[in-house]
Amino acid sequence: MTPLLFNSRYEAARILQGYLEHGAMPQHRLQPLDRDRAFITEMVLGVVRRQYGLDWILSKLVPRRVPTGKVRPVLWVGLYQVLFMDEVEPYAAVYETVEAAKSIGTRRHAPLVNAVLRRALRERTVLLDELHQQPPSIRFSHPSSLLARWRTAFGEADTLRLCVWNNRKPALLLRVRPPLSRAAALEQLLCEGIAAEPAMAHPDFIALADMRPVAKCPGFAEGAYMVQDPATLLAVDLLDPQPGEKIADRCAAPGGKAVAIADRLRGQGLWASDINPLRIRQLEANCRRCGYKDVQLTTFNALSDSTEQLFDGLLLDVPCSNTGVIRRRPDARYRLDEAQLRQLTELQAAMLDQASRSVRPGGRLVYSTCSLETEENEGQVRAWLKRHPEFELEEAAFRFPPHDQTDGAYAARLRRRR
Repeated sequence: MTPLLFNSRYEAARILQGYLEHGAMPQHRLQPLDRDRAFITEMVLGVVRRQYGLDWILSKLVPRRVPTGKVRPVLWVGLYQVLFMDEVEPYAAVYETVEAAKSIGTRRHAPLVNAVLRRALRERTVLLDELHQQPPSIRFSHPSSLLARWRTAFGEADTLRLCVWNNRKPALLLRVRPPLSRAAALEQLLCEGIAAEPAMAHPDFIALADMRPVAKCPGFAEGAYMVQDPATLLAVDLLDPQPGEKIADRCAAPGGKAVAIADRLRGQGLWASDINPLRIRQLEANCRRCGYKDVQLTTFNALSDSTEQLFDGLLLDVPCSNTGVIRRRPDARYRLDEAQLRQLTELQAAMLDQASRSVRPGGRLVYSTCSLETEENEGQVRAWLKRHPEFELEEAAFRFPPHDQTDGAYAARLRRRR
């Protein structure tokens, strides 16, 4: 059943229902929205960030077994508003969420939704205080197995700092592209009434204070900005592309790293590829918007496709667990298990094998992930080098979000011996 009038709570609950029932990634369902997008995004991703905590609260408020099916995402949406969104009027949150329950096909559960949300409002302070006393897995909504991994790798204090970081709403960051300076960009945006501030993690980045569509920022259509995190430049810095070189960027979409490479190559000598034709279109749109018509764009399977071309440098940004970007992709925390990690590391190793064949003697291969996991990062590189003595490790770098105030990332520069 579809609501007669637009109801943003209904839209949020519908997206969460797809996530709950089919594992559909919420970000993909949010992108097409053109109405109340910022508000719906806050509800959907906020619920995913606090899923375990919301279920714990539901267990306290519902006297019998917590409802599943269509009513559960509606209750999530309502509870997230009344407990964690101070800017939302409580009456509107309750009324509109009850209406959403009726529209999404849970009319018989509407009285339950109403009762639960009104009780949550009355007991808000007590509920949040009790939630804060729960174990970290519940309090921060991270699987216990993932927390155990991180405690081993980073220690208890940094693990808790990472959980806090992951549960904060991320800023929308823009890289200011030359010749525009950051100071000039900030002045231009402020003159247009767009609140922005310098991003402390990198001198070329700014953070937007509101969630307006970035395409409406002055200069965006002309290529003044790229939407990306400073951590994405880690691999580009290690690759260190120079004008006149021949560079390949595998798995290049949506294009943040590719455009950064093209900036350093002055638009010449870059071959950028991705396996997905739809993502190639996004990559092409970003390259063209930034003025790079000579970048060679191809659909290319980095696992199985081959080329006779040899490159001075090759960037291989592999599929990974995404544990370094949980702040932006909150559902990633629930997806990682040991079986998936084994599959990922096997895939990454095979992609490294294939990519290495396209690096000339004396050239460099940069391997990068947005993972925090040793198996995907230094462990992967060590194991691969043992099988490939024709390469040597020159330099590696790692970004840990709470310390570096960026997304998590790892990159290693591997040099092919002459």
